[in-house]
Amino acid sequence: MKPVPLLQLLLSILLAPQLVPGSPKQHLIKYILEPPPCRVAPGNCTMFCTEQEDCPTGLQCCSAFCGIICTVNTQDTRKKKSP
Repeated sequence: MKPVPLLQLLLSILLAPQLVPGSPKQHLIKYILEPPPCRVAPGNCTMFCTEQEDCPTGLQCCSAFCGIICTVNTQDTRKKKSP
């Protein structure tokens, strides 16, 4: 065996992308059970939740940088007037 094809074979095996652990079923369950990302930056990260029922009226359970929290998850859809 020539050294060049051997080297190419070793490089292709070592540099090949590794499979992501977990099954498609686990990814689907996580997608269904995990709340969506927050549309706005959270004001504070003190009210944590696991489902929508944990949040008081007017707040939504969403995923932020600090965890899964209750926050006002609506964007202001009105256009800002320029001066």
